[in-house]
Amino acid sequence: MTEPYSLAVEPWLPVATVEGERKFVRIRDIGHPDLLRVDTGRADCDISVTEFLIGLLAISMGPTDNYDWPRRFETPPSPDEIAAAIKPFAHALVLDGDGPRFFQDFEDLELRNDAAREPIASLFLETPAGHFVKEGTVSALSRRGTALALIALQTGAPAGGRGHRTSLRGGGPSTTLVIPRIESKAPTLWQLLWANVPEGLKIAPEDAAKVIPWLAPTRTSHNDEITTPAHTHFAQAFFGMPRRIRLTFTPGNGERCAVTGDTDDVIVMSYVTRPYGAYYPSHTWRHPLSPYYKSKDKEVGDVWLPLHFKAAGVSYRDWIGLTLKSKPADETSRPADIVAAFLKRAADIDLDVTQPNSVGLLAAGYAMDKMKPLDFTEAMLPLISTGNEDRDYHLAGCATAMVQAAEAASQLLLAALKTALYTDKKKAQPESSKAPLAAARARFWADTENPFYDTLRDLAAEAPDDADAKVYVEAKEAWREDIRNAALAIFDDLAPIDAPDSPDLKNIVNARSLLFYGLEGALIRKALGLAPPEKAEKKNKANGTRRKAA
Repeated sequence: MTEPYSLAVEPWLPVATVEGERKFVRIRDIGHPDLLRVDTGRADCDISVTEFLIGLLAISMGPTDNYDWPRRFETPPSPDEIAAAIKPFAHALVLDGDGPRFFQDFEDLELRNDAAREPIASLFLETPAGHFVKEGTVSALSRRGTALALIALQTGAPAGGRGHRTSLRGGGPSTTLVIPRIESKAPTLWQLLWANVPEGLKIAPEDAAKVIPWLAPTRTSHNDEITTPAHTHFAQAFFGMPRRIRLTFTPGNGERCAVTGDTDDVIVMSYVTRPYGAYYPSHTWRHPLSPYYKSKDKEVGDVWLPLHFKAAGVSYRDWIGLTLKSKPADETSRPADIVAAFLKRAADIDLDVTQPNSVGLLAAGYAMDKMKPLDFTEAMLPLISTGNEDRDYHLAGCATAMVQAAEAASQLLLAALKTALYTDKKKAQPESSKAPLAAARARFWADTENPFYDTLRDLAAEAPDDADAKVYVEAKEAWREDIRNAALAIFDDLAPIDAPDSPDLKNIVNARSLLFYGLEGALIRKALGLAPPEKAEKKNKANGTRRKAA
């Protein structure tokens, strides 16, 4: 039997380097300036492993005062410092062996008659446990690859059937990572990790079992017993373990790992699992790296739940809830706590967040259909701030109004296109019409994205103190023109009046006229909080006076 495989000492972590290479390093090496990011080859694993490293840093060497964070950001710790910091938790980083196993059940599940064996492919979200796994997919993982897949599953576990619990934030949760750009340069791996390390999570080694659940018998949930921060420790948000899993290790025979591509003397082809692991009610936890929204579900009440992306792609429609806080009275969404924390920290490293492209936000997560992952989304968004909380409230209010106006404009556009292109109202809308309309909607949001961000950057630079300041009114008027021009341009492209195969020309003309006046009318202005359009005056022929049109 080989020595236990310890993630505290083995070079198991795949990273991208400034030279454009991919190599495996030890945790102690993450402060090296040549390392850029985690690079597993799978976007979901990249994010989950990055989160795990942030959590490990938070509990082992998290900032303790106002000077500690900027000092370590500017001068990364040496390998020996990192090794010394994680040494008290090294027993939690062993993947195999007879003691506690990394992200695995405390109990040896293979000794249980009611345990089920699953192929190793079931660790991945696209092949949930209990589902048929197609031949020729993932058949073997190295110990490196298994560690990566295990982190991703426990971090984002979807519903897996009766008793197979979801992750602490539900299946495929969304994550946002602050991306600082010092002197417009991409951050190093250390800067990326340390920028997102929350304060106040550093723990004493004797408290490790409260934070790292695999160091103690599993808090099971056969009768829906719950696990909340009150039962454990808030930092367990980074180490939640909803699935009861024990890996089965076998000698390798030259098989290549399906994730890392490497070979290993020891491989994993299957694992044993039991249901009813820890049950984490999402509304009782607040993960520092996730945005939240206010639920209006009558069953759960008025609570905050972790945000999940509903479709592939993240656009400026989602931007406000991911980046800026609204006034407490207006809140329906909240950015991840780390966003506000970093905006306060930025001045300590002389980073001016009001400057364009000084800091970004990486948003990532699965779009899920219940148990089924539809797509994994990654989007780099600008993090625009005035540098002042009250002014940011005004900026968020303006941005919200702009998005509402754009949504109204997109609906007007789709309605006009339906009228222009599909003239037979007695028949159901043809299936073939859905794709062009969906494409038109997608193009509208894409065409108006840059003007949206440009407008907010300009407003952030001026940073007016008054939400009703003239600069906000002017910005909204300019935005009204932007969305009007974009909608009309899309309509004219898709419903040209001079095309030889155009449908009823009268319908096109009428539809465009309705679109134009709709975009100029009260609906858009109301969404923006602007005064309604002035009504044209008509001459009263009866008495020779002028009156406003009704």
